[in-house]
Amino acid sequence: MTFSYKRFLKLPEPTREDFRPNRERILDALKPLDVSMSLEAMRSLYPMTAEADYTVTVTLSPGPQGLEVLRVEPGDTTKKLLGLALDIGSTTLEMELVDMVTGRVLRNVGCVNSQTAFGLNILDRILAVKEKRENLETLRQLVVGDINRLIGEATEALADPAEISALIVGGNTTMIHFFLGCDPWLVFQNPYAPVFFDPGIQHGKDLGLGLCCNVFCFPALANYLGGDITAGLLLTDLDTGEKPSVFLDIGTNGELCLGCKEYLLMGAGAAGPALEGFGSRWGMRAEEGAIRHLKMGEDGVFRLDVIGGGKPKGICGTGIFDLVAECYRYGIINGDGTVNMDRPQYVTRVWDENAQESLPAVVYGRNGDEKLYFTQRDIQEFVRCKAAGFTMVATLLDYCGLSLSDVGKFYLAGGFGTHIDLESAITVGLYPDVEREKLVPLGNTSLQGAKKLLLDTSCLKRLDWFRKNGIYLHFSEMETFPRNMVAANFIPHTDARLYPSVKRKSHP
Repeated sequence: MTFSYKRFLKLPEPTREDFRPNRERILDALKPLDVSMSLEAMRSLYPMTAEADYTVTVTLSPGPQGLEVLRVEPGDTTKKLLGLALDIGSTTLEMELVDMVTGRVLRNVGCVNSQTAFGLNILDRILAVKEKRENLETLRQLVVGDINRLIGEATEALADPAEISALIVGGNTTMIHFFLGCDPWLVFQNPYAPVFFDPGIQHGKDLGLGLCCNVFCFPALANYLGGDITAGLLLTDLDTGEKPSVFLDIGTNGELCLGCKEYLLMGAGAAGPALEGFGSRWGMRAEEGAIRHLKMGEDGVFRLDVIGGGKPKGICGTGIFDLVAECYRYGIINGDGTVNMDRPQYVTRVWDENAQESLPAVVYGRNGDEKLYFTQRDIQEFVRCKAAGFTMVATLLDYCGLSLSDVGKFYLAGGFGTHIDLESAITVGLYPDVEREKLVPLGNTSLQGAKKLLLDTSCLKRLDWFRKNGIYLHFSEMETFPRNMVAANFIPHTDARLYPSVKRKSHP
């Protein structure tokens, strides 16, 4: 059954003997369901029910106090049932308008999160609220404004926003706190007991949204394992599989779950912004002008795939993975991240403003008259960040006494899981060198999980299982973590036996 659903009712007309009001007439027709009716729906009953000869369609949806009649329409409209799935990311928002009868996505829209005006880093936004309490409402209004604009774009020429029967929202713990107007300081403050993990179901109108439906936000599992992760777990077999599988979402932060039908272990930690290019001179978001992929040609020249097809302006995270992988394969950089100065056609020295010194750097393209380069300092910071991602997996497997061969699937979420070249990610040592069919890229799992719940309300039982069975582990308290981190701080790893498919190539 879908999250919200419709019922067509043929109501008996009022008589002198049966003078029940319209509201009670509808609720009685829905028995034995225990149902309430929203004020919005109740206001629509007169004169609509009489004009429709008492044949109406009601939209039923889980509400704050249980099952609720959200909308009453004249006639039989059961073939039209629409819902919205939404991912609130720290940098971008993405929404889908879903036909809940056929399961088809009617429209996909997205935008930059306006909260980035307070900083790309979530912590900057949290500190802005700490410094000035009024900023909490400002941040809430910014994201609500973004959502309302997306609602307008998603429904334009396709539906009236009043026809939307449900909005399902995925997002990390901090972003959902901002959305609901709750201070997220305790997400980052020891002992990490925020205002809520499960915010319950809210009325869209109460949140300032141009919708008449209810809003369901995915519950978090822990302060750093938010609703974006629980949404993503719906796309895996971590609650049903015989063999353990891994769910991995790596970006600036890394979230990790390991489980099967018997247990669920989870943890999170900082990977670092270097994986996405932040901090390097030419690093940028994945937008027009960014190099998203890069390969070495047979002639020894880098082949650049630029978003938008024009001249390169810089390089985004997926391009950096390719750059480091190709440079390692062809001996332009060494396993410890140092630049091989014996390759003058690819390397040079540049002045680094942050380090205030001249550093070796790999040159991979040009932005007009300027060279696009990645310094040795950038490379080594990248290696440290990718090591954190691998170390989380290795440490959790150590804790369970498992090896890589014991894992059934590695589910890869997020932007990297979608767009990264898997061979590049394996070459640098972020992902394990396992059979490629075990690596399952899932894309935007927060959004896809929201859509899955829209279409199948039985997912609520699975969410309960994740919440009841999940055990959160602190990597900093696990004795193998420091050792694994040191071992992974190399390309691809200090133990070459873990990466049998990664081979160095002859010079181009």
